[in-house]
Amino acid sequence: MPSFWVEPGDLGEEELVLRDDEVHHLAVRRCRAGDELDVIDGEGEFLRVRLRSLEQGREARCDILWRHRDRGESPVQLRLAPALIKGQRFDFVVEKATEIGVAYIDPMTTFRGVVTGPSGSKLDRWQRLARAATKQCGRSRVPRLGSPASFETVVAEYQRACAQVLMAVPDGGRRELSELLADGVGATGDGDGIGLLIGPEGGFTEEETARAVDAGVALFSWGATTMRSDTSAVVLAAMVLERAARDCRPQGGPSA
Repeated sequence: MPSFWVEPGDLGEEELVLRDDEVHHLAVRRCRAGDELDVIDGEGEFLRVRLRSLEQGREARCDILWRHRDRGESPVQLRLAPALIKGQRFDFVVEKATEIGVAYIDPMTTFRGVVTGPSGSKLDRWQRLARAATKQCGRSRVPRLGSPASFETVVAEYQRACAQVLMAVPDGGRRELSELLADGVGATGDGDGIGLLIGPEGGFTEEETARAVDAGVALFSWGATTMRSDTSAVVLAAMVLERAARDCRPQGGPSA
């Protein structure tokens, strides 16, 4: 069942309050006092609660039965930098990247992609999509959605913030992803997690690829097939998360 959303300020030690759209959703689902619900705050808290009272159009008060920190979160922190693409296909990237467990989504402008950044309304839409997908898939954290930045800016930031930075290229001669992760190729220092750069339709230019390599980014290939940019962002992010998480222990557990 999809989770409900609680604002951090409405979350206490033993009880919480649901408001606004969440109250409407309770009514739509015909929830009643005594029903048990899953609730998240988008910042790592996943809670099982019992609905105590419901005031239509106002608020719902719930008693906390137990809480689980970072439930549904990957042990690997993945920062995904997908190239901005035209139309609504970037909506797909935001939604599905959220579902598979990406921690950061950093829209990136590239030479062959969308040159100008999206409007504020589109950024708001992506935030709403990420929040809705988080509720739907059982995660406890909403991915951090960054402001659109240039390829050069993202590479520099990822080199600073990530322990390893990878870039997907459609070249069968490159090393396989599993080798790079096992050997730590692309390691950059004291940062956390992994950065993943995904190009636009048509891929990165030779100049962009050369700049990335000069900066220490590791290149890998997924094989001989060609994927659309939105498909590759989701598929390759899932591959990185799955393979990097094999040696990581699960996080946390429920507590009363």
